[in-house]
Amino acid sequence: MNDPPCEGEPESDTRSVDPAISRRAADIDMDAPRKTRGIRVDYRYLNDPFLDEEEAGVSIVRAESFAAVPDDKCRTLREAKQSPEWPEWEKAIHAELDQLKRMGTWKLMEKPSGVVAITNKFVFAKKRDKDGKLVKYKAQLVAKGCAQRPGYDYVKTHSPVVCMETIRAILAIAPTRKLHIQQLDVKGAYLNGKLKERVFMKQPEGYDDGTGRVCLLIKTLYGLKQAGQEWNIEFDTKLCKKGYMWLRSDTCVYIWRVEEDFVIIMVWVDDMLTFATTVELRNKAKADVESEWEITDLGVPSKIVGIELTISPDSIFISSSKYINSILLREGLGRINSVSTPLDPNITLVPNPEGGNGDRSNSFASLLGELQYIANTTRPDIAYAVNRLVSYTMNPSLQHHTAIKRILHYLSGTRTHGITYKALPDRPDFFSGYADASYGNADEY
Repeated sequence: MNDPPCEGEPESDTRSVDPAISRRAADIDMDAPRKTRGIRVDYRYLNDPFLDEEEAGVSIVRAESFAAVPDDKCRTLREAKQSPEWPEWEKAIHAELDQLKRMGTWKLMEKPSGVVAITNKFVFAKKRDKDGKLVKYKAQLVAKGCAQRPGYDYVKTHSPVVCMETIRAILAIAPTRKLHIQQLDVKGAYLNGKLKERVFMKQPEGYDDGTGRVCLLIKTLYGLKQAGQEWNIEFDTKLCKKGYMWLRSDTCVYIWRVEEDFVIIMVWVDDMLTFATTVELRNKAKADVESEWEITDLGVPSKIVGIELTISPDSIFISSSKYINSILLREGLGRINSVSTPLDPNITLVPNPEGGNGDRSNSFASLLGELQYIANTTRPDIAYAVNRLVSYTMNPSLQHHTAIKRILHYLSGTRTHGITYKALPDRPDFFSGYADASYGNADEY
């Protein structure tokens, strides 16, 4: 592939295959560890980071990966067009493009000299409810932000989200205080951020008008590195003007008080949970958000950031059963036998006796990350076992693979377990906590 033009040079319309690329493709060892850290990116070669190997004449063999539910996702526009569900995907694409046009996300203009426009793609997903029933086909236009140049196309990227500890703490308070809970979703949240930098993007994949013009982005688009930060600034500025204040321990939780009553808005990107002491304050919170952005009222929440919620008048139950099911099915362990403990007390974990440098980009690390999320959200009973295995992420041995498989065996028999928060009418301000000592196990050091 030709190098992208430098500033002041015309962009070439022809693409040729670099012989070095073909040699590298032939030399690829799919079983060899792949280094993903410590690599310094050369931003001169980010014009087309998603090179179409077929178009360039390069054939690279990749390991196949399969979803838990066959044909549940289309990974490319081509796959969507070949799918029997293309009419539904096409409706979703047109709905996305109409929304982008309505919100003034970009304006078309002639391409300035020396500018390298970033590319984009459609991401397809099927939205399902708590019971796994298909409720919506969604297509989202995503900019390929990996081609953005630091200092030119973006500067800062930090964007906070609500802490998991805060979510659980507020859910624990809700039954005792009889709080009214409501879930809201901001439509196209990232499209509300105002872009400060001049970023040019090619016209949407498969929907180019053929004029050769490019899109000058006015609003942030999903995939841009600064999109999350600009949306957070937009949301924070407008909500604070309405009298809401941050929670000191978590800047993604906003509180509005009037005497003894209050309303809490908890934000995770575009998902929100509101907690109010009265119905009137709950409606006020919804009206305040709706006055600034287009929202969807999802009513009483059943799922938030992967956590399944079961809400009753005097209790809230949280679990991750659907997430656990998907992991077990993907690993081919849907019908395995259960065990009574997540970690074998008779086994002492030790470093890999074979030594070696190891590799963090392995399936063990990926699975361990998923189990860590489950432990941090709804299943503290596996937290100790997961955290013990984290020490051996880079270079796991057969012993460590056996240990992580035991955790899956444990989860298979306890997949419906979770945490229940109950009301304590006689002690509304009472918090209790428990800790278990490890008795100074020598193998921890």
